[in-house]
Amino acid sequence: MKGVIVAVIAVIVLAVVGILGLPVLMDKHIASLRQDVQDVKQRLQKIEDESKVAPLALDADAQKIIKTVNALALQVDTNENSRKKDISIQNETIQKQKAATDEALKKQMETIEKNHTDMQSQLHISRFNAAVEDIRQHMLKARMEVIAKNLGNARTEIDYIDELFTTVYTSAKDEQKQIIDELRASLKKAKTEIDTDLPSFINRMNAVWHETGRLLK
Repeated sequence: MKGVIVAVIAVIVLAVVGILGLPVLMDKHIASLRQDVQDVKQRLQKIEDESKVAPLALDADAQKIIKTVNALALQVDTNENSRKKDISIQNETIQKQKAATDEALKKQMETIEKNHTDMQSQLHISRFNAAVEDIRQHMLKARMEVIAKNLGNARTEIDYIDELFTTVYTSAKDEQKQIIDELRASLKKAKTEIDTDLPSFINRMNAVWHETGRLLK
């Protein structure tokens, strides 16, 4: 009899505990579900905000979900294509700028090289003319030495003039070299005339001096 009473009491206690504990367990489970739903909503909202696609309701059907996913995919493709297009435009602009810069540098270098060539040519002409003028000055000096009866000095001047012609010969043009050959031949004859015919020497030196002017550019 006592055993039956104990069993009944145990059943009643368990029933009371179950009744009292069930709401607590249900609240915990519902709270967990609510949190999961909230997380899903937040993730969906983030995706929708970033892609600017219409919000997807929590109870949306499969067709709407597919439509939304397709819209997201299209948006991603559009953004990617736009990015590629922007990169392509930027690369094209860079290539054009590089080509324009290279062309400008090329023209600038050509101008510099041309100016350098012109300057070198002008410098060569100036040096050549200066050397020729120096030769002509020594011709006048040789003539004056003969007039002053300093025949030894006159011979020295003729020899020095021949050396000066040798120096300028390498930088002369073909037609100038031909003139120099003729002038050197005349000087050789003039040197022999110092001891035999001074008037002929003076006349020849005058002629050589004038002919040397043909070398000036």
